[in-house]
Amino acid sequence: MYKIFENIAYEELHIGKKFEIEGIEFDSRKIKENFVFVAMMGSVVDGHNFIQKAIDSGAKMVIVEKKVNVEDYKGYENVTFIFVENVRKKLGVIASNYYDYPQNKIKIIGITGTNGKTTSSYILENILEKTSRIGTTGNRILDEEFPTVNTTPESLELIKLIDESVKKGAEYFIMEVSSHALEIGRVDMLEFDSAIFTNLTQDHLDFHKTMENYFRAKKKIFKMLRKGALGVVNIDDEHGKIIYDEDNSKYLSVSIKDKNADFYGEIIEYTNDGMKIKIVVKGIEEVLDINLVGEYNLYNVLGCVASIVSLGINVEFIVEKLKHMSSVPGRFETIKNNLGARIVVDFAHTDDGLLNVGETLKDITENRVITVFGAGGDRDHDKRPKMAKAAAKFSDFIILTSDNPRTENPTDILNQIEEGLTEINFSKDKYMVIEDREEAIKYAIENVLSKGDSLLIAGKGHETYQIIGKEKKHFDDREIARKYCK
Repeated sequence: MYKIFENIAYEELHIGKKFEIEGIEFDSRKIKENFVFVAMMGSVVDGHNFIQKAIDSGAKMVIVEKKVNVEDYKGYENVTFIFVENVRKKLGVIASNYYDYPQNKIKIIGITGTNGKTTSSYILENILEKTSRIGTTGNRILDEEFPTVNTTPESLELIKLIDESVKKGAEYFIMEVSSHALEIGRVDMLEFDSAIFTNLTQDHLDFHKTMENYFRAKKKIFKMLRKGALGVVNIDDEHGKIIYDEDNSKYLSVSIKDKNADFYGEIIEYTNDGMKIKIVVKGIEEVLDINLVGEYNLYNVLGCVASIVSLGINVEFIVEKLKHMSSVPGRFETIKNNLGARIVVDFAHTDDGLLNVGETLKDITENRVITVFGAGGDRDHDKRPKMAKAAAKFSDFIILTSDNPRTENPTDILNQIEEGLTEINFSKDKYMVIEDREEAIKYAIENVLSKGDSLLIAGKGHETYQIIGKEKKHFDDREIARKYCK
């Protein structure tokens, strides 16, 4: 039978004409002559409904995870039908068989955690050379950028990206690894040369249901390390400490509290462009200025340094690269203005993320901190009041607004966020609700912000869209802020 089914349990439902496979796709719109179509059951769309379309487009093999009646399809005589149970879990191996395991021809670094994945991937790609990167902000192979739908793509797309990276000469593949991807098996076919655990706070409970499930999913990445590879763990995070204490011989520890950690760091002072930091690696101290701000970013730097050192690269080279690294798009990104105020756009969309950014901003702000934020629709409801309570800890004034409401009623989302402020008796004259996000940003800049203040616009960061209902329309917090600064 075909090479793509090596190490896969399968059942032949019908054998059609023999053919040379020209490609594999799970999207029927991408099917061409002599392609294999993988019909998967999704949460919204069932790929089995598109089998006929795939055959009409030239598919000569259909892989199903439901035992369909082959004779229902026009032209089935020439098409091979294969049944594979839970094919999404097996798709990575099928793709690896077809593309000849490109993941074994490149060094793969995985980053998981609630916050810090994107910043860490940015730091890694700015230090390492000849890299590819996938994650929240998009996919990149060397200098070519591609859009992305998921933080971690489906396994078939992932193998294609790795294969393309190898062919173009990339030496490192840097990837944000989401808890969803770990849980449903999108990365089961990979082995990591390094894996970084940044932190864990409440998020994605709409999917995982409990924090224990969420944590268990994140930990899976360390079972996927290549033989001899080390994990990198933030031991100041309670969940990171649990991982490290299970078997510290398998991990490198990073900390800004414990000087005995393998990689220790301190913030010496904040500067106009970022901060001066000290990092200590195996007793060797390095002091440098970087274009990042906050303790949470120091954790990200330490994690990346530990990861790269574990790959055999010396600290001096890493430090020189860090000194010349620019800031990360949509992460504590400042908006230039003539108002004598600091305006910061950040992707923070959890209570912990808000607190990290907000408290850093509070430390470097002369007067008040004003915060504009909301929460995404069709996502974890429980975190909404928690985000409000987090914002209240550092904000002198808050404007609640829409984020990506999706198919939820924006007013209902805002009411749930506001409940957090009500629970802690946050003064009603210190916050307001403006549902329209542009109007909220405009009001903050034109009517609230004064000289010496800081304005935090949180939740969307690098995103250039807003999802209302099922419509995705152009919207960029940075553009809106610049518009009203003028």
